[in-house]
Amino acid sequence: MWQLTEVQRLKTRIVAGLMSGTSMDGIDVCICEIQTDPWQCCWLTAQTIPYSEGLRFSLSQSQGNLAQIAHWHRQIGEAFAEALATVLADFPTELHLIGSHGQTVYHEHQKTTLQLGEAAFLAERFGCPVVSDFRIHDVAVGGSGAPLVPYVDARLFGHLQRSLLALNLGGIANFTLVADGQAITALDCGPANMVLDELARLFSRGKTQIDRNGYWAGQGRVRREWLEYLMNHYFIHQPPPKSAGREQFGGLFVQELINHTNPGSTTSWYDLFATVTHFTAVAIFDHYQTWIKPQQEITEVIVSGGGVHNPILMQELAQIFHPIPISTSAKYGINPDSKEALAFAILASERIDGKPTNIPAVTGAKRPVLLGKITEL
Repeated sequence: MWQLTEVQRLKTRIVAGLMSGTSMDGIDVCICEIQTDPWQCCWLTAQTIPYSEGLRFSLSQSQGNLAQIAHWHRQIGEAFAEALATVLADFPTELHLIGSHGQTVYHEHQKTTLQLGEAAFLAERFGCPVVSDFRIHDVAVGGSGAPLVPYVDARLFGHLQRSLLALNLGGIANFTLVADGQAITALDCGPANMVLDELARLFSRGKTQIDRNGYWAGQGRVRREWLEYLMNHYFIHQPPPKSAGREQFGGLFVQELINHTNPGSTTSWYDLFATVTHFTAVAIFDHYQTWIKPQQEITEVIVSGGGVHNPILMQELAQIFHPIPISTSAKYGINPDSKEALAFAILASERIDGKPTNIPAVTGAKRPVLLGKITEL
C-alpha cells in the first residue's frame, strides 16, 4: 500500500495511465517509468482492452438520466480497474501511482465537462494513489478543459528543438504546435475516427465499428459537393481556443450527414467514406494553414492515435502536407495507440509534484492550475 507522501518522495515512479477517448472503443492502458529529476519517461508496456459490448452500446446512446449516470460512474471505474489488472497479469510490476482520465460523457466548450469512472475502485484494487478528473479544474478558471495533452507533447518532443505538429487522430483530430521546446498552441480540428466509426457501424448494420484499413474509403471517390457541405460546418471556421466531441460530431451529426447525402447504394456509401476521410485531412490542414503557418512553419507532423492504422487517411495527410514529412510517434519510441494513456500517466506524476499542466494560451484559462483530483484509501 503506497501513500501519497511516499510516492511524492520517489525519484523514480512506476505509473499507469488509463484513457478512453471519444471513440469509446476501449480502454487504453500504458505503464511507464518516470524519473523526476532530471525528468525522463520510459515506456514499459501498453495494451487496449475493449469495453464489453453492453457497456459500449450503453455509452454510445443518448444522454442517460441520473440513475444511469451513477451506474456508469461505477461500471466505468470497475472496467478501468479490470483493464489495468489484465495488463498487469502480462506485465507484473508494482504500481506507485495511477492517472485515470475516465470516459468523457459530456463536454461543452468553456462551460462544463464530465468524465466518468470512479477512481476509488482503482485505489482500492491496486493500493496506490489515483489522480483523476483532470479537466474540470481548467474549466473552473475559465478554460475549456481541453486539450490537455499539449503539456505532454512538449515533454515528449520538445527535446527535438525544432518546430513540429504533434497530431492525434482519436475520435477527434487535434494537434499541438511544439517549437523551441514549448507547446505554443493547440486545438481540436474536427472529427478523425468518430464519424467514420459511426458510418461503419451503420453501413455494416452493426457487424463492425471501423472502416478497417480504410478499405471502403479506398473504393470510393471524393464528392466535392459533400466535401463542401462538411467544410461549411460551423466548428471548422470557429477561432481557437476550441474543443469538440460527440456534441458536435456524434450520432446526430452523422444522421444529418446521411440525410443530406442519401447514400442509397454500396457505391455511394464508399464515396461517403472517401469524402469523410478526405474531409478529416483537409480540416486538419486548413487549421494548420489558418492558425499555425502564419506564425510558425513546421518541419514535421508526428501522428498518434488510432487513425495511424488507416492507410487512406495517412496517405491523404501525406499528400496534403507535402513536402512536410508525416511520421508516427513510433519513430520516437512512443506507441501511437497508447500516447494519450501515457499522457495521463505523466500528468498524474506532475500533479502530485504540484506542477500546473494546463496551458492557458491553449484552453483559454485565466491562469495555470493543478489538474486532477487525488484519491487514496
